[in-house]
Amino acid sequence: MAAIKVLETNVLHASDVLYWLDGTTAETSTEMQRLPHEVQFNLSDKPRDVQIRQAPGKTALWRRPVADIVNGEATETDKTFVDAGSFTLAGTVQDQRGLYNPRTFSVTVGAGSVPIAGQGLVLYPSPQGTRFGKAGGLIATLRFATADTNDGNVVPWALLTAVVTIPAVGTQTYRAQADHRGDVLLPLHRLPPLPQGVDQYALELSVTALLSARADTPLNTDDLVAMNLESTSSAGSFANPIGFSVVPGEIQLIRSANKDHLAVQPS
Repeated sequence: MAAIKVLETNVLHASDVLYWLDGTTAETSTEMQRLPHEVQFNLSDKPRDVQIRQAPGKTALWRRPVADIVNGEATETDKTFVDAGSFTLAGTVQDQRGLYNPRTFSVTVGAGSVPIAGQGLVLYPSPQGTRFGKAGGLIATLRFATADTNDGNVVPWALLTAVVTIPAVGTQTYRAQADHRGDVLLPLHRLPPLPQGVDQYALELSVTALLSARADTPLNTDDLVAMNLESTSSAGSFANPIGFSVVPGEIQLIRSANKDHLAVQPS
């Protein structure tokens, strides 16, 4: 068999990897599942020499090397990882299918060594992309209690956090994000069946939001601030968090007392 002569070798090292994570699949980002398909984003800040390659649930970044072609076959020295330095990557990410809410981001990327750990960025399903399982969940429409906010009192892009106490086990945390209309569906997928002698679980619900948020402008959920929710049983009583009970398998519509929505008020 004739020997193959390598005339040149293209050597290219990834600079960093972004992992797009579903924020409803686990309590911590290290355990969250990646999105099952590619995302689309519009970058507002990046070096001119950055190259991008997309795959389901992740985005690989390259810095264009000064000399990426090696004459002949590459040696181990030629293959050695080269730190191309850190840089800022910023923009807006969205799901073309509408199954996840869009968000903005600004991260410092650029791995200094291998293996490249990558960075996780969390997205939350939209109401369209949310499905309730056998454990049930919560449904709410968020509105600001004050009358001088934007968009007709809608609370767009807010993040709800539910902490459920499981007797003899501890707590479980669930999160879901409102869409541009303030609508939010929060599945409780990991909620176990009620143990013998227990009729319901205690749940505490809290919210983070922005008064300046606009329905037509996605935001970074890291920028949201804690606010108060109005009680489901006592009109005019606001707290952070509010508490009520849940039963596995039930889908509850959560509303403030005497209202057709869940009212939000700055702390």
